[in-house]
Amino acid sequence: MRTYNPKLDGSRILLGAHRGDRKHYPENTMEAFRAAVEMGCDAIETDVRMTADGQLVLIHDRDVLRTTNASGFVDQMTLAELRTLDAGFWKAPAFTGARIPTVEEFLAYVSKTDVIVNWELKEYPKELGERAYACVDALVELIDRYGMADRSIMNSYSELLLEYVDTKWPHRFAIHGYMHYKKPKDFAQKPLESFLDWSVIWNKTEDAVAGFAEDYAFAKERDLLCCILVPDVDSAYKQALEMGCHMFTSDDPAEAIAILKRLGVR
Repeated sequence: MRTYNPKLDGSRILLGAHRGDRKHYPENTMEAFRAAVEMGCDAIETDVRMTADGQLVLIHDRDVLRTTNASGFVDQMTLAELRTLDAGFWKAPAFTGARIPTVEEFLAYVSKTDVIVNWELKEYPKELGERAYACVDALVELIDRYGMADRSIMNSYSELLLEYVDTKWPHRFAIHGYMHYKKPKDFAQKPLESFLDWSVIWNKTEDAVAGFAEDYAFAKERDLLCCILVPDVDSAYKQALEMGCHMFTSDDPAEAIAILKRLGVR
């Protein structure tokens, strides 16, 4: 196990806010990120994309339709165009006027906290070719500018991108991937588990919302720490903890914090 920030060594249970506090705020906005930090989350999970003019922004979907008042691909729009969009009205009238944040804007804020950032790399080589790697290069440059390498987890459904990070910047970043995910965007040349630090527990059923014991055992045998997104209820968190979960990603981080307190691990 490679060690980065002491928070990432598995010695404590971590809680990450999925796209910020998306339960109460529009996802992937500064409003959602600030709320997550202020309530005491250990980490923020967010999604990185690159604009047509090479600027990095935080938005989950390639098409802006779901979370703004427009439509179109992020990679075909300039930053100036994206910044005119309303990224909050769809959640509630009170959030009208929220903007898609840039990575630099986010880093300027989060670098002054002790929060970990779980960066999901959303530009995929099969869709965007070399541009996907350029997006990673630009992200690392900004992470280094703000001194955030030891608090950054690199995460993607693209095995190639995670392998690229491990090869180009060995031992710089914690790497978080999706073991046993049935439809990865692509496949690495090396076995995925050979360069992961964190394994997402992906396989679930209605009767096993916290995943299966054999997947946790698979990760443990390979010295990987486990993380999961489960329903924000006590029973799901308890099951995951009993099987060896070290980090939860939550859509309702305020409730998740309350659950972890009730279970005595926070």
